[in-house]
Amino acid sequence: MAWPYHLLDLGTTQKHQRRILLDRYGVYAQLSALVPILAYLLFRLAAWVYSERQRTKLDYTALSDSSHSTRRRTGKLETRCKQAAWWLGGEVASGWGIRGHWIAGCAWTCWLLFLCIHRTGDDYLHITKRFGVVAASQLPVHYMLSMKSLYSPLALVFKASHEQLNPWHRLSGRIIYFMLCLHASWYMNYFVQAGVLAKRLSAPVVIIGITAFLCLTTIATTSLETVRRWSYRVFFVLHLIIGVSILPLLFFHAPALRIFVFEALILFIFDIVCRKLDTTTGFATITAVPHAKLVKIKVHVPASKLKRFHDAPGQHIYLSIPAESTPPSVATPSIHDLLFNPFTIAEVSARHVTLVLRTLNGPTTRAIQTLSHLPKAYPPINIEGPLGSSLHFPNLAANYDRILLIAGGVGATFILPIYRHVQDQLETQSINPDRVTFIWSLRSAAEASWAVDPQSRVKIDEDENVKIFLTGSAAGGPAYDPPSGDGSIELDDFQNVEESVKASGGRGRPNLGAIVDETFRQGNEKRVAVLVCGPPEMAKEVRRHVGRWIWKGRDVWFHDESFGW
Repeated sequence: MAWPYHLLDLGTTQKHQRRILLDRYGVYAQLSALVPILAYLLFRLAAWVYSERQRTKLDYTALSDSSHSTRRRTGKLETRCKQAAWWLGGEVASGWGIRGHWIAGCAWTCWLLFLCIHRTGDDYLHITKRFGVVAASQLPVHYMLSMKSLYSPLALVFKASHEQLNPWHRLSGRIIYFMLCLHASWYMNYFVQAGVLAKRLSAPVVIIGITAFLCLTTIATTSLETVRRWSYRVFFVLHLIIGVSILPLLFFHAPALRIFVFEALILFIFDIVCRKLDTTTGFATITAVPHAKLVKIKVHVPASKLKRFHDAPGQHIYLSIPAESTPPSVATPSIHDLLFNPFTIAEVSARHVTLVLRTLNGPTTRAIQTLSHLPKAYPPINIEGPLGSSLHFPNLAANYDRILLIAGGVGATFILPIYRHVQDQLETQSINPDRVTFIWSLRSAAEASWAVDPQSRVKIDEDENVKIFLTGSAAGGPAYDPPSGDGSIELDDFQNVEESVKASGGRGRPNLGAIVDETFRQGNEKRVAVLVCGPPEMAKEVRRHVGRWIWKGRDVWFHDESFGW
């Protein structure tokens, strides 16, 4: 099949008509992004109406045979829907992403490609320009998907937190970059075919376009998992700087893109302002957890904001270190001004929130570790939030018969507050607390010492529903970091930790398959909630075991609060 597009010599009227079509299809591409949103809202409305009608029918025919038939049909439909959602939430292959993302991404790409091709005729420059316009039309939605503010329009519509929207932000970025690659390569081909390559490469509009494309290539490259693992700081700083600077480049590159650039800029500024208004500075007490590479931070929170932290367990904040608190030996303050690290709120008290974090090689955790060695210092710390999907969780104690909570390492900062909250609810309702089980896998007993609070009513070291697995000593090596040479930490301290935090679940990795199966075998009609927070491999294993029961038709609510890459 011959290439259908050619370089045409168009008149003024024809160029004007092409301009109209370019602008029109750019608007079509942008407005079409509203279709999935409206479809989701209609689906929620239809689901609510359907559930209300079924509930009314069951109320009127509670003892009739038709009631049982209706309940059975409704149950089968719900089961099929949940199984389909579970399948869509699974990976295509290990490390290749989620099926639902692939299907939605391919469908959206096909739609945008149709808008790029439709009514372009055989005009080579028309289709080349159309790819650029349609790609730019997606920038406002792309920036909206990256918003972390509670007032993000998409977060409000979908009742989702920013970390749940972020995979769609990455997917949108790949689609935009793919289309701009075609736009740029076809334009370069036009310059070569027309014999104007040298002349056009010196034109300001082309220089700006090439610069913008190179910036986008840098973003696409540094967003790769390999680069993020090598240096998250490089990824974050470049992503932020280029994400801002790309907008003026596109503004001056083509007048037709300015409306989309202006919309994206408004959304970006709105997000920044909302996040600044949601950021508070509090004096912090920072202490190192003995014999573990953990640091415990207790930050004072204003009373006016404390209620939001109490609203739901399992929320997180973004922490940043202001210039006056940055240790000079760690990094320049300017680096920390650009870094905002997420940490889960491990505990909320009457005046403080407590964070527990593992000290790695990043600039923020290294700075915090340095501050922890200054016992009389109370540095000011910036915290933004709280944020998180736990605000939209169902009532676990009321809606589920069995609750399985699984944590790996510092993933307990998410799971433990939820466990304590559920136990409080069960006690208030005089319900047997044995319906909830907390599995915690960690390297050493020392890593659990931050959670052993003598003043807490729910003591994990005495709770039979908490199973702690110590994996470090099972490997034959030391389960703790050796004491420091200055004598500030005595060996007796570690022995006290070992006595207070026992391996109630056993030594070595927990048998997650057996634990999941035991939970589901409590009763075929029982509703089960499973929450996991830990390394990605742990979450994948738990999901695989839970999936077997979902395909058997069990009523399951599953949440994976993964951390890592």
